[in-house]
Amino acid sequence: MNLRYLYTSFEGRINRKPFWIASLILFVIAIVISFAVLMPISAGNATMGALAGLIVSLAFLYPGAALGVKRLHDRGKSGLLMAVFIAPGLISQLCDLLGITGSYQTIAGQSIHMPNTLGWVLNLVTLVVAIWALVTLGFLKGTSGANSYGPDPLVGEAQEAVPG
Repeated sequence: MNLRYLYTSFEGRINRKPFWIASLILFVIAIVISFAVLMPISAGNATMGALAGLIVSLAFLYPGAALGVKRLHDRGKSGLLMAVFIAPGLISQLCDLLGITGSYQTIAGQSIHMPNTLGWVLNLVTLVVAIWALVTLGFLKGTSGANSYGPDPLVGEAQEAVPG
């Protein structure tokens, strides 16, 4: 499995197995960064924590989009659909940072973001789109055989598994 190709290229197709492995690697790295960097920053200043969270999200945007585009290609769909999958989360984070979708309140000495009505609606839209993306990218099988984005990645795996 070529991680450089998975995280940097928007060309070709990948099946679910490399998608899940590469996604899990990104997820673990994001969790480590969250605990090591974002939590201490957020504890000191909630606004700086929100800004740092947005920066980390933007850093993971390119490799995540590269994975998603290749999975969409495997399903015979345009990679532009990734913009629909990504936009609500980024908009939500930016609106949180700007204070449009809620405010920070101190409860028991902790600064907690409390969404307003717009924040709840945007969070719900983000959740629905995230579930749609999860099903589309992670669970649905790709098209069988070659499509306009390249050969079927499962055909290559099947030929490698057959001793010859």
